[in-house]
Amino acid sequence: MQIIKIGNGTDPAVHGNKVVWTDNGVIHVYDLTARTDTAVDSSAASHPAIYGNKIVWHDMSSGTPKLAIYDIPTATKDYITQNVDQYSKPAIYGDRIVWSADYNETSYNYNVYMWDMSTSTLTKIAEGNSPDIYETKIAYGYDGDYGRNIVVYDVNTKETINVHYSDQVFNPHIYGNKVMWSDFFNRDGYIQMHDLETKEIIDVTSDHTGNTLYGSDYADAGADTGTHPNIHGDKIVYSKSGDDQFGYAGVYIYDIPSAKSTPVYIYPKGTHTTPDIYNNTIVWGIDSNYGAINDTGIYIYDLSVTNTLPPVAEFAANTTYGAAPLVVLFIDTSTGGVPTSWIWDFGDEIYSKHAMNATHTFTKPGNYTISLTVGNEAGNSKVMKPNYIVVTNPFPVANFSINATHGYPPLSIQFTDLSQNATGWCWDFGDGNNSTQRNPVHEYTDPGIYSVNLTASNENGTDSKLTTITVMQPFGVGPFAYIANSGDNTVSVIDTATNNVTAIIPVGNYTMGVAVSPDGKKVYVTNFFDSTISVIDAAKNKVTATIPVGNAPRGVAISPDGKKVYVPHTDVGAPSNNMIFIIDTATNEVEATVLVGVVPFGVAVTPDGKKVYVTNLDDKTVSVIDTATNTVIATIPVGNNPRGVAISPDGKKVYVACDEGSNNGYIYVIDAVKNKVTARVPVGEFPSEVAVTLDGKSVYVTNGLSNTISVIDATKNKVTATIPVGNSPSGVAVTPDGSWVYVTNYASNNVSVIDTSTNKVTATMNVGRSPNSFGQFIGSLQA
Repeated sequence: MQIIKIGNGTDPAVHGNKVVWTDNGVIHVYDLTARTDTAVDSSAASHPAIYGNKIVWHDMSSGTPKLAIYDIPTATKDYITQNVDQYSKPAIYGDRIVWSADYNETSYNYNVYMWDMSTSTLTKIAEGNSPDIYETKIAYGYDGDYGRNIVVYDVNTKETINVHYSDQVFNPHIYGNKVMWSDFFNRDGYIQMHDLETKEIIDVTSDHTGNTLYGSDYADAGADTGTHPNIHGDKIVYSKSGDDQFGYAGVYIYDIPSAKSTPVYIYPKGTHTTPDIYNNTIVWGIDSNYGAINDTGIYIYDLSVTNTLPPVAEFAANTTYGAAPLVVLFIDTSTGGVPTSWIWDFGDEIYSKHAMNATHTFTKPGNYTISLTVGNEAGNSKVMKPNYIVVTNPFPVANFSINATHGYPPLSIQFTDLSQNATGWCWDFGDGNNSTQRNPVHEYTDPGIYSVNLTASNENGTDSKLTTITVMQPFGVGPFAYIANSGDNTVSVIDTATNNVTAIIPVGNYTMGVAVSPDGKKVYVTNFFDSTISVIDAAKNKVTATIPVGNAPRGVAISPDGKKVYVPHTDVGAPSNNMIFIIDTATNEVEATVLVGVVPFGVAVTPDGKKVYVTNLDDKTVSVIDTATNTVIATIPVGNNPRGVAISPDGKKVYVACDEGSNNGYIYVIDAVKNKVTARVPVGEFPSEVAVTLDGKSVYVTNGLSNTISVIDATKNKVTATIPVGNSPSGVAVTPDGSWVYVTNYASNNVSVIDTSTNKVTATMNVGRSPNSFGQFIGSLQA
């Protein structure tokens, strides 16, 4: 076999003796016989497909989505402009092109269309998406009442064959009588295949044993293969992104008759490739949506050719010096013949096989000799670099524990240092007092929320850790819950110590979001139809200011220091003009704006005040704002209709409520350090708001159409209880001591109180009409 790089770009496809791909929006055609690369006159092109001498791709060169059809011999170009949108990805066979477009909000489906080049006719096939075509048969998927369906439609007979049904099946492909798809039920998905003649369904890659390389926590060892499969003849190619006992990450080929998978090329774990196949030719690139490695190459693999040259081993590293634990990325830079195997020796009695590029962590100080052995069918080569990696003593890692997170004054807290490699300690208790003792005791005399910071140090540097201490008012007076009654344009004030409504405050038109300042002295309420925020003096229970903001404000959040208020502005007519308004609480004026996604909804600020997370309802994303620069530093894809957002007390996790429709509600869990989704937890129907307990152990979710609250174990990312409440629960908040959860029931006009020790409703209070209270509506202190 032989692997050759033929260009740079993404989205390669192969048919006959030609390979096509895009490079910065330009279509390239590579002739495998002549070994020539020709750039097609194009721009803003993506997702090319090829059949014979016809290339079709998604084209945005005019700013309006369309499909381009290019004839290679004549270099002429035609366009399909009708029923094409930004998500249309074409497939082609013979004279027929298929794609999907025109999303239907009611059925959660796109429409599948077919263009017949021989007759210049456009036909709507059905509701569905991601179509593929072979001869007269079109395979596609669609959302049904209870999940996803894979079907095949015959253009001649107009017959529709139901192939498979499951929760998370996508991206069907068809060849002959074989239909395959990706099932994303676990991790990056696995591949299944259906035979239209025998009606048999097989798992091409899934194996439901645990991953023995990484322990039983990694269920479904084969579930890292579903991102980009393709089929031709009796062979399937696919991308494997994980390492397990069945193989390492890379490009694989599956032989249908023998039911055997073979690696084509091995990559580092986490790499997603985009393979396609025609006869003996496999082509692939790196999926830029996932990152993992810095490689824009387009590669071909010829099954009929063997390597004639052995490789010459060589490598480099991203760093050769640093403190333990030192993480080093070793990069294969071998020349000569293309390697197909790699063995790394890191000099600390640890080896890595079958990794072209390897990441290794050196845990102890010392000088390390590194060697790499590479090989292919023609031979092997080894290179050794003595004392290549120099590891010094480690940096400190700050950590500590406390004997209590909340209580009444005077509150004495024992701080116990758990830092690693530290020789010095500097404590900031958040109330103006400090200590350099290793394990100090500090007493808080005044109610408040205090951010405690430990900075651990040694000769190599410093590290910090933050936590929060809540000192509460004596029992019997507050803290107060502020219930936004959307139907009455009022706010009901509940003393959570007695569960009595102590005041009703008139505010603006259709109240939604509520946020209480950290000192408990002010309450900020969004008025949806007024496009304003009402500022309530919590001591007087009276509106003292009304701040004009953008259109349709929903959520609202306050910085931990109480100096900034963040509120969304929606501009439906101009999606690029959706933003977050930042209000200075000292002046009650908007001091800055930050552009975010379409229809921003929920807002949450990290405990250290450094980042703001915003859910974008129509974008299916979360925007992350750096508060130091007021710029978006990350945009994180999540599920459909993200609304509520909450952050764990340690600032490490972000929880987002998403409604996928058809009884599919999920909480997406984001790693706030990596800004990446790490888990998806099924909850009830139409989840809208999220709250996290002060200890970070439990997450409470309102399920608006299930009339329940889901309780998630934050350690296991699993629902451990489902609590019936009133009709259409919308808002949820936790009292500062973590004992009670308050739920606003929009359609019942009341509030449910849940005891967190039993997860049972212990009280129900009537309030105004249509209570919303979207946000942290319970204060931490008496006003």
